[in-house]
Amino acid sequence: MNHHLFTKFRIGQSDQCPCQTGSMTTEHLLQTCPRHDGVRSQIWAEATTVQGKLYGSLDDLQRTATFARRTGVSI
Repeated sequence: MNHHLFTKFRIGQSDQCPCQTGSMTTEHLLQTCPRHDGVRSQIWAEATTVQGKLYGSLDDLQRTATFARRTGVSI
């Protein structure tokens, strides 16, 4: 995640996501990044918290893994 690399280690040019709408954090990628709106809506038809996506049930975690595979992001 650009945010972590930039704020903790000063690696990279900035903490911004390539979409330029926010810092590249796990929450941004899973919840609001416009680049992944289509995949997000396919995987989570209903609103789901970031905590549910990262620490939820097996089904929740499988959805998150599918999201990561389809978008190519590392979480």
